[in-house]
Amino acid sequence: MPMKADLWFPTVIWNDELKQINNSELKEYVVKLKAQDEKGKVASNYGGWQSRSFEILDERPIAIERFIQTVQKSINECTKMSGLMDLQISDYWWNINSKGDYNHPHDHRDSILSGVYYIDIPKENMGNIHFEREDNAEFFLPRVLPKRNHISAVRATYKPITGGILIFPSWVKHSVDGNLSDSIRISMSFNTSIAMTKDNDELARLNGFPPLTE
Repeated sequence: MPMKADLWFPTVIWNDELKQINNSELKEYVVKLKAQDEKGKVASNYGGWQSRSFEILDERPIAIERFIQTVQKSINECTKMSGLMDLQISDYWWNINSKGDYNHPHDHRDSILSGVYYIDIPKENMGNIHFEREDNAEFFLPRVLPKRNHISAVRATYKPITGGILIFPSWVKHSVDGNLSDSIRISMSFNTSIAMTKDNDELARLNGFPPLTE
């Protein structure tokens, strides 16, 4: 009988490419937002521009609403695959990194799944995103291995592409390399919370919690 491998506590990073998004329209919208608020806010970004956080109930243009709905569909796929309760986007914000701008390691508190959608990544060297392993495995695994894999790796790296989306557990530390291109790098980041639905109300009741929709 072959050895059975049970994978417990895995770090899942979902990735996809959304073909139906009008990225030129999104880029124009984000550039206009920046022009209206040049200062933006500082969070994980070193340099660069980050918009204020928009709540999911905030008013927005119909084109942005369609985009948000498409991202929500991707989140729905992730919750089904992972057996989580229904989640909905709780807040989102827009990012522009120019040459030399980067994001230091951080996580997203008060969220369950988080993600990033890449609006405009026109060249090479625009800043890879890294996800860090935090179970201290680097102190136990040999420094020299013939090949790193999903079990022995201590970092997962993704190269951004226009139209790409990554969704990941909000507690996973991640960072973004500096943009080494002369072009700007535009993205949208988001967090999620438990959706206010009748099904989730019933789960809350069964676990002794008050309903979400009251």
